[in-house]
Amino acid sequence: MPMSKMAQACEEAAHQHDRAAAHYRHSARHLAKGETAAAAKERDLALDHSEKARIDEVGLRPEAAAEKEARSEEAWRFMG
Repeated sequence: MPMSKMAQACEEAAHQHDRAAAHYRHSARHLAKGETAAAAKERDLALDHSEKARIDEVGLRPEAAAEKEARSEEAWRFMG
């Protein structure tokens, strides 16, 4: 994998992890206010971002990188 492509994958995974953390913080705030429905929605968004980060990280593994990259792109299209 070229270094620029690896750097881009790392940046995207980091961004998704940051988004997940932000949604978890919002979920905690909603729970503190007793807003369970809003907290569940934020938790679900956080889990989606965590899954997207995991998908991006698959492409960073050295074994069968090309095949995994194709699967990663497919999963991204599916997840939206």
